[in-house]
Amino acid sequence: MPHAGARAALLRTPRGRWARTPESRAQAITRKRAVTPPVAPAPFDAPGVTGYHRHLLAAVAASTFFEGFDTAILGLVAPYVARDFGLTTERLGVMLSVIGIGAVLALAVTMQADRFGRRRLLMYTVAGYGIATGLTALAQGPADFMLWQLLGRVFLFAEVAIAIVVVAEEIAAHRRGLAISLLIAAHIAGGVASAFVLGPMMGTSIGWRGMYALGLAPVLLVVVLRFGIREPPRFTAMDRKRGGVRAPLAPFAVWRAPYRRPLVLCILLFGLVGALVATFPSFYAYFLVKERGFTPEEVSTTYGLALLMGLPAVPLAGWLLDRWGRRVIGVAGPLLGAAGLVVAFNATGSQLAITLAGMAAVFAGTFILPIQMAYMPELFPTRLRSLAASWISNGAGRALMIVAPAATGYLAVWFGSVGLAASSMALCGVAAAALVYAAMPETKGLTLEQTSDGMAGRESEST
Repeated sequence: MPHAGARAALLRTPRGRWARTPESRAQAITRKRAVTPPVAPAPFDAPGVTGYHRHLLAAVAASTFFEGFDTAILGLVAPYVARDFGLTTERLGVMLSVIGIGAVLALAVTMQADRFGRRRLLMYTVAGYGIATGLTALAQGPADFMLWQLLGRVFLFAEVAIAIVVVAEEIAAHRRGLAISLLIAAHIAGGVASAFVLGPMMGTSIGWRGMYALGLAPVLLVVVLRFGIREPPRFTAMDRKRGGVRAPLAPFAVWRAPYRRPLVLCILLFGLVGALVATFPSFYAYFLVKERGFTPEEVSTTYGLALLMGLPAVPLAGWLLDRWGRRVIGVAGPLLGAAGLVVAFNATGSQLAITLAGMAAVFAGTFILPIQMAYMPELFPTRLRSLAASWISNGAGRALMIVAPAATGYLAVWFGSVGLAASSMALCGVAAAALVYAAMPETKGLTLEQTSDGMAGRESEST
């Protein structure tokens, strides 16, 4: 349950939601002047960031960096893959959507982390996405290209969800938002590196295939993950309580009361934000080539500089999540992202002007990302945390993200412009802001036990 200092004017309603009760002016003044007591650390939370936490963040951020590198390749090389395989805009959009199904299939992988442990699954997913990305370099046509990329997406998106769960369970409440944002920044940094490698690589005889060959690098990280990180204490305590017996496979357990409502809310938020954010990497390079006549070198420079803006934006958003709260950033972020998307896909003029528009769009768009990722592990108990993350980031929450590229491709034909079609996705940002304002709770400074119990409306449990 939220502590008294943070919820002085809140009462639980019969449906388990927190609602503000009427208060007098004197009561309001007294409440605002009162010093909010700090949240007592959970039994599993260290009082601060330790040396092991820094090592953990470095190792997991490295795996997420390469995940970002491998994920970004598809959007960057899409116009050249379409050229080599003879794909139209519509067929390219369909291919991207089919590949996106891999993110949904990752549901089956991510949920196993509640049964076999976070650390083991993290190693498997890093090895899996590295191997699949490398095999894509050997693709001879659209069919095997889609196959290897779909398989790669299974492991890529499972890695992200598990990495966020690991960090959320290890880092104390007052630094959780910033820690999660650092993982997202590492993902973006991988995309930036991929963008800057594109230009030189396209000048070689192997072209876009060389990008996928480089994607084999994260396989080497498996050794670091195997010997350098531990199983989070929260999971270890839960596993000890089970007596070492694996929990039965129950993929729909999180859909039952009392976690159904927070799950649906997180799925909607993730899907809306995802549809908005995915539009840029999926079609921005294509937009630059087809509607602005950019060369591969110009695409590499513009795309790379734009992605660089995500590096300061994401940690800033994470820091503000811990300072101003989830709800403030959750409303402002999607609205800024929507405006940025419209600016980026309608910019004209010189390469400098278009690049500046893209940079502004990425800064605004990536500002969104920490909020959807912070809620994902916060509203569910340890025994269901990876399962919930899998449904949110790999399952139902991916629905709009999968549909978005195909919808953008067909809208581009209807509008006669990729820029206008991509701009229409800004409506998803407006809807996401409305959802946070109307329904999402404030979890700033609360332990994972407090946030999950507050949403579930029941007594706190240690695991």
